Amino acid sequence: MDPVHKEKNLPEIIDFHTHAFPEKIAAKTLSSLKAGIAGISGLDIRPASDGTVAGLCAVEEAAGISLSVVMPIATRPGQEDTINSYAASVPSISGGRAVSFGSVHPAGPDAVRAVYGIAERGLPGMKLHPEFQKTYIDSTECLAVLRAAADCGLTVTVHAGRDIGLPPPVHCSPDRILRVLDAVPGLRLIAAHLGGWRMWEEVFRLLCGAPLLFDTAFLSGFVDRSAVTDIIKAHGADRVLFGSDCPWEDPADSLAFFRSLGLPPADEDLILCKNAAKLLCIGTESCRFPAERK
Repeated sequence: MDPVHKEKNLPEIIDFHTHAFPEKIAAKTLSSLKAGIAGISGLDIRPASDGTVAGLCAVEEAAGISLSVVMPIATRPGQEDTINSYAASVPSISGGRAVSFGSVHPAGPDAVRAVYGIAERGLPGMKLHPEFQKTYIDSTECLAVLRAAADCGLTVTVHAGRDIGLPPPVHCSPDRILRVLDAVPGLRLIAAHLGGWRMWEEVFRLLCGAPLLFDTAFLSGFVDRSAVTDIIKAHGADRVLFGSDCPWEDPADSLAFFRSLGLPPADEDLILCKNAAKLLCIGTESCRFPAERK
C-alpha cells in the first residue's frame, strides 16, 4: 500500500459506480436487463458477476479494487423503503467491502420524504436513473427531489446521456444537467458515464468546468481514449471518479482502460481514490465538494 494511503487509512481503489441486488432477485434481474440490452443494441453483454453483493465483491477483489459503491435504482414509485433498507445493509453483507447509495422515484407522491429517509438511514447519497424512471432530470418532480438532496447534503449520482438498453428520448442530456445546476445551487451532483453516455461532444462543450463531477463507468469500447483524456483535462482530475458499472463491465477491463489513458500519477490517484474518499468521508480527508472554478 502507498504510504499516503496507509497513513490516511484510504483504500487503494474505490469503484464509485457498481450494481448489486438481493440474492433472491439477482439472477432474474440480470437476465431481464441483459435481454433489454440485446433487444435495443443487439449486443450480447455478459455480466461480470452474478449480480449479488458477494459476487460483486469477488470480482472487484480480483481486479484489485478494495471498496465498491453500489447504485440501486427505484424503477417505480413505492420501492423506496425496500430498496433503501437493503442499501443500508450492504456494508454488513459485504464485510465492509461495499457501501450503497439509496434511490427514489421522482414521480412518487412521497419522493421528497424518501430523500430525507435516505439521509436518516445514514446512506452517503442517492442514485437517479431518468431513463428507467422516464422522468426528465430538469422536470418539476426531479428538481424537488434534487433540492431535498441538496438540503440533506446528499451526493446524487445520475445516469447521464443515452442508455444502451433503452430507446430515446434521452431524459438527462448535458443541456438539461446545466439547467439543474442553475436551479439547484450547491447540489453535489455526479453525472455518470463521463457526463453523458455517447453524448461526449456535448459534455465537452457544455459541462466541462461546471460545478459537478463525472464518473468513468461503462466507457471501454464505446469512446476514444483521446476524447476521455480531453474531457478529464478540461474538467479537472479533481472532479472525476473511477467507476466500472459492474456487472455490465468487468472492473478489471474498466481499470485497464483507465490506466491506458496515460494520465499523470497524481491525477490517477485522485480519480481512483482520493476524490471518492472525500465524498465518502473516509480517512482524514474532509467531506467536501470541489469548489466552483472562477
